[in-house]
Amino acid sequence: MTRSSVKRRSSHRSSKIRPITMPLEPLKEFQGMDTAERIFLEAVERGDKHTVIRCLQGANSVNVNCTNMLGRSAIQIAVDNENVELVEVLLQQDGVRIGDALLYAIREGVYKIVEMLIDHPSITLEMLGSDWSKGRRPGEESSDYSQDISPIILASHCNQFEILQLLILRGAEIKQPHQLSCSCKICQEHVHEDSLRHSLLRINTYKALASPAWISLTSPDPILTAFRLSWVLQKLALRENEFKDTYMHLSEQCKKYACDLIDQCRTSEEVIAVLNKESDEEEADHKQYGLVDNNKLTLARLKLALKYEQKQFVAHPHCQQLLTSIWYEGLPGWRKRNGVTKFLLCIGLILLVPFMAVYYLIFPRSKIGQLLRSPFMKFLYHSASFGVFLFLLVCVSTEISGDSNRERFRGPPPSQLEWLIVFWVTGFVWQEVKQLWEEGLKAYIRQWWNWLDFIMLSLYLATFSLRLVAYILIKSDNYGPREMTRSDWPPFDPTLISESLFAVANVFSFSRIIYLFQANQHLGPMQISLGCMLIDIAKFLFIFFLVLTSFACGLNQLYWYYNGSRSEGDPDSFYTLGESYITLYWSLFGLTALKDIKIPHGQYFTELMGMLLFMAYHGMASIVLINMLIAMMSNSYQNIENHADMEWKFCRSKLWMGYFDEGSTLPAPFNLIVSPKSIYYFLRSCHTFLCKCFRSRRYKKRRTSSHKNRPISSHVHGTTEHESRFPGVALDNLPVFTTGESGSGLQRMVKQSRSAFNGEPFGIPPSYSQLIYQDVMRRLVSRYIHQTKKQRQQDGVNEDDLLEIKQDISSLRYELREDRKREIARGENHFENLKHEILSVVKGRTSNGGHHYGNPGSCQDIDRQEAGGSNLSVTDIQHLKQDLISSLRQELRDAVSEMSGYSHTGQIIPGNLAMTLPPTEPELYHTHLYTQL
Repeated sequence: MTRSSVKRRSSHRSSKIRPITMPLEPLKEFQGMDTAERIFLEAVERGDKHTVIRCLQGANSVNVNCTNMLGRSAIQIAVDNENVELVEVLLQQDGVRIGDALLYAIREGVYKIVEMLIDHPSITLEMLGSDWSKGRRPGEESSDYSQDISPIILASHCNQFEILQLLILRGAEIKQPHQLSCSCKICQEHVHEDSLRHSLLRINTYKALASPAWISLTSPDPILTAFRLSWVLQKLALRENEFKDTYMHLSEQCKKYACDLIDQCRTSEEVIAVLNKESDEEEADHKQYGLVDNNKLTLARLKLALKYEQKQFVAHPHCQQLLTSIWYEGLPGWRKRNGVTKFLLCIGLILLVPFMAVYYLIFPRSKIGQLLRSPFMKFLYHSASFGVFLFLLVCVSTEISGDSNRERFRGPPPSQLEWLIVFWVTGFVWQEVKQLWEEGLKAYIRQWWNWLDFIMLSLYLATFSLRLVAYILIKSDNYGPREMTRSDWPPFDPTLISESLFAVANVFSFSRIIYLFQANQHLGPMQISLGCMLIDIAKFLFIFFLVLTSFACGLNQLYWYYNGSRSEGDPDSFYTLGESYITLYWSLFGLTALKDIKIPHGQYFTELMGMLLFMAYHGMASIVLINMLIAMMSNSYQNIENHADMEWKFCRSKLWMGYFDEGSTLPAPFNLIVSPKSIYYFLRSCHTFLCKCFRSRRYKKRRTSSHKNRPISSHVHGTTEHESRFPGVALDNLPVFTTGESGSGLQRMVKQSRSAFNGEPFGIPPSYSQLIYQDVMRRLVSRYIHQTKKQRQQDGVNEDDLLEIKQDISSLRYELREDRKREIARGENHFENLKHEILSVVKGRTSNGGHHYGNPGSCQDIDRQEAGGSNLSVTDIQHLKQDLISSLRQELRDAVSEMSGYSHTGQIIPGNLAMTLPPTEPELYHTHLYTQL
């Protein structure tokens, strides 16, 4: 094949290739860039500082804001590579636009670069917060971050503690999002303008507010903030289903943060200080009315965790260890005993209940009384009392109760066992009333087992009322005879209705035993799984009712036309809507025969359609719905089983907390006895109520007068000037990472503000427990921050770290190259100076005492001319050269031996090994140059 044919083919092939057009043009054309800009950006990418400086200087300097193919400027590239020196050089240029470089620096976590960038004149205080997007040029858009991501929001997202603290100290803040149902003018404008951006802004803001860094640095009570924020995020997840996964993830993040804080506790005192902290509202009320008791173990924070369903926090080992120690208080060594010993001791304590109750009524403050007030003893005696109540129900429901002919009497008087049941039910009612009074209506109805107790006791009270009505009607002789065959009684006789309600109440009473299963680690998870399955069954019944209704209406529509043609013995399966429901329901259990669905004297086509509908119903119900119910129940059981320990400990804690508070020591029916202690408590509560009313009146008068006489100052309700400007910033937690004078100044400001106002809002001194809690929380937050930073340092090396190391090596390479060039130039200048000095010495020596040798035209004359016109002979010149060279070599050898014979640690190393080591200081460059020359 000839060259011409190859050229023709290549030209023909190239003529077929056409350039492919890119309509979107996502990348910048790199070939169309200026050569100087390309060299400049490549130097920034490599970390070549000297080339960058040369490109920025001179008449034809490069535009410092030029971008590469991805649209990144030089300062963004330098920040992304964490090159502090290049960033410092670029910030000195006029007209440099920072853009997203600040966000890159926050993402990389380089504190020094962030500090340099926010100190730049182009970055204002408002730009650090919500007005970051206003600092962009018109039409400019970032490919990395949306306009809603401000520096402080990004620092919170990345959990950069030091950088976030720096931004907070500079005055940046995050505005709290409005509620989802807010209809203010601003929210309406945002939704009308762009609903998606409004939702994303809310999500990004909640991501920042839910970050551990933001809560740790800005909240005076981080655990309470995490509880409330997780609860709010759960509500948002239910209302804004589009972003449910995001909100649930943030809610779990807040729960995990609270667990991480309690995990930092090292002593029981710290755990008690955290769990005994009351909420702000309760503490303010107690301070207002003087009801603060610092020595009382209320576990208010743990109750709040149960309210907000913080299962991980409640099930934490630190919380459970404290709860267990309180639960078995007064019974040392109980947990170390074996099962048989525990069972025998429980039986013995239960048999002593009547004697212990009488003794407690007389001596409530004795040691035995204190033992009875312990949570475990209260639980044991209340459970035993309920067990006796169930035994009485069994006795009443059987022939043990007495007269076998009682079924003929209408409105019979209560028997002895029934009177005992009345006493027990009355004691249960009084116990529920006290619980409702102490917990409040909202907290009471929040627990499902209270609903069960309410239904059970309501049925018993209805039973007693109907029995009383029946007894009064029979005694009045206006309701027929007292003794009558039960088949002749009226259909709605009060006695019949009371017996029915009593039977239903017995079912609820025995089902309440499941509530006590929560105290056992084996039966507890099963009881929790059963509760979740009941929810699945309720969902299934709703769908099943829709399917049942559809087929019942369809079959009734076919069959009701033949209602008049059937005889008396024929089944009435689908001739009415009610019978259709009943027939379809029992057919699921195989209790409906095929002959029951046939139409007497009916048409074949109608019977065929009825048969097809009946078959379709069984296929839908038996194959689809029943299996769906099984799958739902299996899923619920598996979810509980995966977190069985956490779910059981959470439910057990809810059970235990009902016995921790004072009161309800004696079980029913012993709680109906009025004791001297009850009379004393009643009188004291009346006295406290009167004092409370009197103090509240005085408090209102003093508050009104203080508002009238208080001068206008920066201290509003006990807040300093910094706190009034930045309400979301907690000054107690800020100095965790303070450096230099700013941190000390902040501490002085906090101390001065506290000393000026004395920490007394409205004249109420702070409690000792509040000071302890603040100190404990400060230590926990500090430990958490240090542990988080330590975990980050222990993480493996990723691709970004390798790229940074590569860029640092490249930058060091160019630095060494520039140093080498300078050293070579310095060495050349040094030898030129040395040459001139030697020639000057030779000239001076010749002029002082020289002699002329040889002919002027000989080689000696040429050597003398080369020697600078000296009068020395050739032999003298050669000797002089040899002396200079030998002395110079000797000096260089001595210098090399001194430099290479000793290491930087003072240890002698061999000369050949020293020559192979890389130079560690700039002075070694001189030695290297001398040895080469």
